[in-house]
Amino acid sequence: MKKVTSLLLFVFLVLSIGISQDKSTTVKFKVKGVTCDYCLEEVKEALINVSGVNSVEFEETNFNKSYGFVKVSYNPDRVGVDKLAEAVSEAGFETDLKQGERKTAKVEGTAVKINVKGIECGGCVKSVENSLKKVEGVKSVEFEKKDYKKKFGVVKVVYDPEKVKVTELEDAIVKAGFTTNDKKPEKSRKEMEH
Repeated sequence: MKKVTSLLLFVFLVLSIGISQDKSTTVKFKVKGVTCDYCLEEVKEALINVSGVNSVEFEETNFNKSYGFVKVSYNPDRVGVDKLAEAVSEAGFETDLKQGERKTAKVEGTAVKINVKGIECGGCVKSVENSLKKVEGVKSVEFEKKDYKKKFGVVKVVYDPEKVKVTELEDAIVKAGFTTNDKKPEKSRKEMEH
């Protein structure tokens, strides 16, 4: 009798896990900063890698106006819209999904704002951020302004002035293929997948 009860309990658990994994909700939202097929793939990859996401599909895009509408099917027991919004944001794009209040710790160091030319999409933003984060002495990187139509952005960098100079920060941006102040990249940004 114990074996039958244990077997029934096991079957019930397996079925309930299977049922909860099949539970699916769909949300459609706008993603800003999408200007090319490469951007679409970046957003899709960021979302599909979130645990609990079943499918990702762009339904409408307008590269000229830098946006697209994406439909995401996900299991609400495993992931919430906050995580979806966070994934899009971490990929360098903006969304109209409401995120919970982010608690950010104040980062100690010297702050500088650097004008960056050549910012065409969220992928460009991510490239600049990644390049700056690799520089020793950089504590935080955040774009305060992005204008994809004018191909321009302002990045705020908090850094340790004893470990890195502003000119080195600018060099990191130029190395990523963007123009800052009077410094221009050796290779054209068009060599990327835009």
